Amino acid sequence: MKRSIVGAVGVVLVMNLVTKILGFARESFIAWGFGSDFHTDAYFIAYTLPYFLQAILGFALVTAVVPVLTRYLVDENYDEAWHVASTILNLTLVVLTLVTLLGIMGATVLVKITAPGFNPVSARLAVTLTQIMFPSVVFMGVGMVITGILNASYKFAVAAFAPGFSNLIIIFSVIFFSAHYGITGLAVGTLLSFLGFLLLQVPFLKSVKFKYSFVFDIKHPAVRQLMVTIGPIILGVAVNQINLALNRVFASWLAEGSISALNYAMKLMNLPQGVFVAAVASAIYPTLAAQAIKGDKKSLSDTMLRGLSMVSLITIPAAVGLMVLRVPIVQLLFEQGAFDHKDTIATASGLLYYALGLFPGAAYMVITRAYYAVGDVRTPVVAGIVSVGVNVILSVALMGRMSHSGLALAYSLATAAGTWFLFIRLKQHLPSLKGRELFVSFGKICLASGMMAIVAWLAADFFSARFDMGAKHNLALAVMTAISAGGLSYFIFVVLLKVEDVRLIWQTITGKLKKNRV
Repeated sequence: MKRSIVGAVGVVLVMNLVTKILGFARESFIAWGFGSDFHTDAYFIAYTLPYFLQAILGFALVTAVVPVLTRYLVDENYDEAWHVASTILNLTLVVLTLVTLLGIMGATVLVKITAPGFNPVSARLAVTLTQIMFPSVVFMGVGMVITGILNASYKFAVAAFAPGFSNLIIIFSVIFFSAHYGITGLAVGTLLSFLGFLLLQVPFLKSVKFKYSFVFDIKHPAVRQLMVTIGPIILGVAVNQINLALNRVFASWLAEGSISALNYAMKLMNLPQGVFVAAVASAIYPTLAAQAIKGDKKSLSDTMLRGLSMVSLITIPAAVGLMVLRVPIVQLLFEQGAFDHKDTIATASGLLYYALGLFPGAAYMVITRAYYAVGDVRTPVVAGIVSVGVNVILSVALMGRMSHSGLALAYSLATAAGTWFLFIRLKQHLPSLKGRELFVSFGKICLASGMMAIVAWLAADFFSARFDMGAKHNLALAVMTAISAGGLSYFIFVVLLKVEDVRLIWQTITGKLKKNRV
């Protein structure tokens, strides 16, 4: 079981990596084309409004759909599974179409709520961009239901790559539309990107033998179960988006460009989370759901702990690396065109404090999957309330002294508070949960990460003292060398310290290579 999970994680990881590379290319093109001013502030606020619904509703739909369908797929009752899935698809289409119409009509009010500090020019632009992009809610919502169908059937690759396809469309929109249509062209490209996200997945439903039917069987027990649980799941899932939205609300009162600096910093911070953590969470969730349905809490506990151990193996060193190399990384990826060195320093400052929340955010994603698998949708809501409350209090306390960096720190500490609350409450569902081995693994990983930080810093310092870092090729060489040296040293240390997951990953890779030879 352990190796099969590692294998599934590997498939999703590769697709997520491609998606994230394209995501950074997208952000680099946006920075190149528009820089960091009131146009991009308006775009990101406008993008926040539909994306807030997309991320919450979309993720909640996947979270709710997987265990509902797994109950039938485990028993190979495919007709019933596809009947339920079709009903969910149809209901999602109708509900989100209504939400979109309301969003377009109420765009002015929404912008006033999310960016109360905007001047009239920025606010009008944000309203226009919001109205253009809001229909993407429909495309993304239906697409996420399809993602849930594929994941419940253990088909992860295409769903993981679909966001990458969306990124390609946005990149093309910057290249071909920005010169003539400005930020409006980017908004149109963003809308089309979500349509692409949906359409790319549709053909792959044939691989799981999905049979669509035009039904609205809202009285079906599984559909009723989903309708009862979707609300609490939405509230539980919403915590991250609420905290990010609060960051933007508070940042709208700070200096121009603060919202954009936080956005670019979050994009960088989300690279390891979006590539690896999402892969782990997606790959283990159907397994957690199946174990919960069978009542096998011992295996469920082991799977959840394995997921936490695997995400810590990547996110802890990634957080340390981002903190140590924050300035050269931001400079390399974004400092070009209208994005100047002042923007680099502002973004790097936000990244420093966002990185502190990388592992807590990763653990939050894994632990909530365990709660949803056992049918507890209320505890994540309480954890979300705790997290949002901490974020508001700390944001107000820190933004005056630390500007947008204080908002990033508040976000990270709030995420950690919510995660700790979830972990200590999990024992009531999983009595066999034992975290001793997990904490031993954490200690080894933190030690290896500390040694890695020293190596990476020395490598970066060596280049900066001898070469002109203003030249892109020198900067790229310095960053890649520092990352490579740090990564190699980290690998050596986790091997020497005998971290368990390294052995499992190695066994999975060598096992697949042996099969390929045969």
